[in-house]
Amino acid sequence: MVNTVAFSFLGCVYDSEQPCGPGQTIRAESEYFEVCVCAEGHAATAAGCVRCGENEEVGPGGCVCKAGYGRADAAASCTACGENEVTGATGACECATGFSRASAGAPCTPTPAGLAAACDTATTPCPEATYNTCHAVSGTSGYCTSQGCEGSADCAGGYMCDLTVTPSYCRRPPIGAGKPCAGDADCAGTEATYCNIHLTQRCQVQGCTLSPNNCFTGTVCCDLTAYGIEQYQCVAEGSCPN
Repeated sequence: MVNTVAFSFLGCVYDSEQPCGPGQTIRAESEYFEVCVCAEGHAATAAGCVRCGENEEVGPGGCVCKAGYGRADAAASCTACGENEVTGATGACECATGFSRASAGAPCTPTPAGLAAACDTATTPCPEATYNTCHAVSGTSGYCTSQGCEGSADCAGGYMCDLTVTPSYCRRPPIGAGKPCAGDADCAGTEATYCNIHLTQRCQVQGCTLSPNNCFTGTVCCDLTAYGIEQYQCVAEGSCPN
C-alpha cells in the first residue's frame, strides 16, 4: 500500500515532488502516515520553519543562542559572552552564579558576600551585617538584602531599590523573567509565572500594580485585560499598548 501524507491546506496546489513547505522535511509517524516537520537546524516559529544561524540552536520558541553566546536584543545576532558571563534564560549574556553587575552594562564582578544568601525569617538569619535583612518571598524563606535605600544607586548586585514598601529595600531581579517558554508550565516555580505565547514566547511577571508601578527596573505594569489576559503584567517599558 502506498504511504499517505497528512496535510492541512486550503486553496493550495499539492506538489508531490515537494509536499512540505520551506525548511521542512517528512517524518514517518507510522507505516501509512507521514507528517511535515521542521528540518534539522530549523526551528518552528509563527512564520514557519526558520533556519538557525551562526552560534544558534533550536529552542522551544525558535532559534536561541548556544551556550556561551547571547543577544543584546531580539534582533541581534548571537555573540560570545564576556568574562564571568553565561547565556541566561532570556537569551542574553548574564553574570554567572556568584557574580553581578553594579549597573546595566557594567562588567560582572564577584557579588558582595552575604547578598542574595538564602535565609528564613523564622530559623535562618542573614550572616552578614551589611545584608542583614531577610526578605521573605515564600512563607518565611527568602534572600538576604539590605533595607532603607533611597534609590537603586544604594543597591549592589544589580538590585533595585523598592520604594513602594516601607521600609524600602534592595530587591533582586525576578527569577525566571524572560525565560523562553511554550506555555505556563515552563514558567512554573519562578517569579515570572505567565508565558506570553502570543508575542515574546517568554515568561513574565504578573499580578503587578499600576499605581504605584511595582515592576522591576526596565519594565512597567500593564493592563492587558482588554486582550483576554486577566492579571496585570510587567512588560518592557514602551511596549504597553495602553
